[in-house]
Amino acid sequence: MSLASATFLDGSPLPLCGQGPFPAEQLTEFKGTAFLLPCEDAWIHGRGTSSHAYLEGAQQAWIDIPEYMDVLDPQSPCHELKLAARDLYLHYWRPWLGAQRVLDVGCGVGRFVLPFLDRGADVIAVDADMQSLCRCAWHAAGHPGRLDLHWTSVHNLPERGRFDVIVASEVLCYVPDVDSALWAIGGRLHTGGALLISLEARWGWAAAADTPSGAIDMALEGDGVIALAGETWVRTYEKDQLCSLLERAGLRIEAVWPMLYTIDGPLEDALPAAATTTELVEIEERCRQHAVWQRLNRVWTAVAIKK
Repeated sequence: MSLASATFLDGSPLPLCGQGPFPAEQLTEFKGTAFLLPCEDAWIHGRGTSSHAYLEGAQQAWIDIPEYMDVLDPQSPCHELKLAARDLYLHYWRPWLGAQRVLDVGCGVGRFVLPFLDRGADVIAVDADMQSLCRCAWHAAGHPGRLDLHWTSVHNLPERGRFDVIVASEVLCYVPDVDSALWAIGGRLHTGGALLISLEARWGWAAAADTPSGAIDMALEGDGVIALAGETWVRTYEKDQLCSLLERAGLRIEAVWPMLYTIDGPLEDALPAAATTTELVEIEERCRQHAVWQRLNRVWTAVAIKK
């Protein structure tokens, strides 16, 4: 149930040889052409619950603002911003980027898939949004490494053995049953394998440019859950909540960093034009040490190790 079983919209099979993961160079034959994967989780077709809010929002965004969804398209208005944010993540995750077997949970269009492919890894990428998976394959086409895709959710991960690294970036904050999701993820890691994770932070989200309208009460009060009917559901975290979450899943915390004070954060408009990753790292560190700004990080990123 992977790219080996995928079909074009007319029902004909994709021109792939063998079983996945497939050399990414094979994907060039259908780059730009829509395809379908077998759906591996019936939950994906549900509607109207808090757990479906993020998926429903993504599906609607592909209709209303597709240019903001495919952030790897150089023509996307947020292309440079999202790549700069990715480079910040990779700076903190760099000791684990040489992994050879990688699972990307909630891969989207492949923002974190490509760096691992370019290092020659085998990457299994999972997402609940089929349009994102199509674009992930298109962007991966021609890169080194090998890729396979699964149309499923974090609660029904594919049985593809154990992994050296699992990426779950900016995804589990949209999952109400996050403890169950983390146990499922941890079960796919080798002993000593690393989870590279990021989650929305409790206070910084409200200071960002894309804060949802009408969320003032949730910004000032409440339990950190932003729930706007018909729009979004997201749980934000403080550091101790993130640490507790990872420890309950049987993971040992290697490191935790507050980040995105600038890109996608409260100081985005104050950021110097064309700042390099080195400059961004320096600015982020200054924010962490600042008496006012230190609590206004947009996300937490962490590395947790399977015991």
